[in-house]
Amino acid sequence: MHPEGGHVAVQPLENDTYKGYSWGTGHSPYGGKYTVEGIASSVALTERLQQQLEKDGDSSKELSRSVLSTLSDNHEVWDHAANAIANLCVTLILTTSIERIVLGGGVLKRSGLIEKVRTQTLQLINGYVELPKDLSTFITLSQHGDDAGFMGAATLAQSAYQESQLQKDEQQTSAADKKSSSSTAEFYAGVVHGIIVGALVALGTMSMMGQRR
Repeated sequence: MHPEGGHVAVQPLENDTYKGYSWGTGHSPYGGKYTVEGIASSVALTERLQQQLEKDGDSSKELSRSVLSTLSDNHEVWDHAANAIANLCVTLILTTSIERIVLGGGVLKRSGLIEKVRTQTLQLINGYVELPKDLSTFITLSQHGDDAGFMGAATLAQSAYQESQLQKDEQQTSAADKKSSSSTAEFYAGVVHGIIVGALVALGTMSMMGQRR
């Protein structure tokens, strides 16, 4: 199983005519329509720009993702990206009672985008869950940059290893306790056996002395 939050459906901004990246049609849930990845990925943002060019009558130029670096921070494509990512944040908040959301990826390197995500998250949650007005410590960027995915996987592997070691130690402790309990039981059984044997010997001795008299 390969769960991925990027395929979560989103509520698009009002009057948004771009439904999602073309690659998702035959490969992604919802056909890539109105999903986080289908709206906010660099491929999707580039396709959105391409469609806008064609709509404006310029179909001679084929854009590449590098065009995104030439856009200003207040270009409308970043509003759509922020909205899609904010939808993901809201989904996580409503389904997991998450304590912190750490975001990463190339698109989020865009200056000011994380602030847009925080603002839109508050608007979408609509007061249903009580959140601080300042989400700077609740929705953050990964300190590991491009290595966030690797570090996350390594952390999960470390946690799984520690948990397995803890279970192993608990099993060994349980086995030792059972062995100790068994030894104690054997000791007391031996004591009782000795008392019974001693009593029988004593009774036998007394009986023999009585016969001799």
